[in-house]
Amino acid sequence: MLSILIPVYNIDCTKLVNELHKQCIKSNVIFEILCFDDCSKPEFRQKNQVLSFLFGVSYVELRENHGRAKIRNLLAGNASNKFLLFIDADSKVPNKSYIKKYLAELKPGEVIYGGRSYQKNKPGAKKILHWLYGANRESQPAKKRNKAPYLNFLSNNFLIPSDVFVKHRFDPAHEGYGYEDTLFATRLMHASITIRHINNPLLHSGLENGDIFLKKTLNALDNLILLYREGNILETRLIRAFHLLEKFSLTNIAYRYLEKRIKQYETNLLSASPLLRSFDLWKLYFFIKKMREFENGEI
Repeated sequence: MLSILIPVYNIDCTKLVNELHKQCIKSNVIFEILCFDDCSKPEFRQKNQVLSFLFGVSYVELRENHGRAKIRNLLAGNASNKFLLFIDADSKVPNKSYIKKYLAELKPGEVIYGGRSYQKNKPGAKKILHWLYGANRESQPAKKRNKAPYLNFLSNNFLIPSDVFVKHRFDPAHEGYGYEDTLFATRLMHASITIRHINNPLLHSGLENGDIFLKKTLNALDNLILLYREGNILETRLIRAFHLLEKFSLTNIAYRYLEKRIKQYETNLLSASPLLRSFDLWKLYFFIKKMREFENGEI
């Protein structure tokens, strides 16, 4: 009935898989857990190889890196059950009824997103930006997420019928980091596939240092602009802000204003007390900048 699919890259996921395995056994459900390692470093492969000895678990080491979209499609292609549960390897299961909650919500033709949560205590200063963003923007109750179910979808923790996924896979053409979740949700929306949000979150444990988080955000903006120019993505908060500036012919004024303050924003974001408003303005500046570069053929 249930195939749990975990793409693995440079992380020890043994605790995660063992907890999921225990819950599946306790739930008395027909299950399999597929863990495909996407060409991790040897030390992580060595730690995860013990998973091969668990009943119902298939641990496979790939010879080359496939990327975020292709490995998810590969996992699904090797799954044998009716429902697919995609889980990020840097997740932690916060309670003993995680699998049970999903089993109670199964419906044909419907995608279910359980949510994402973050640790309650503030991390060290280097990781506080990622934690602040995640805790305030990504960690939301289902009631709030269901108000914009496609925009609030993330791929870290979702269940989808296998027959639906066969028709609507992740797009391997966009291999860069960022917004593959929103692209996938956009395609489901266009196909009139319902995404329903429930309160069954996984704890996100892979906090990045602030400088790495900003670098990955810049990479994600490249993907967003490409998808936006192709007309293949929902209107995110950032795109909506850009549209408003364009509508009132304020883009150039906003760009010059933000350009004068961009170093100030970056200093704040890498401090021990970052502000999400600074992050929003920082992203808006680089979105406008990259849009200009794109239009000039520079990217």
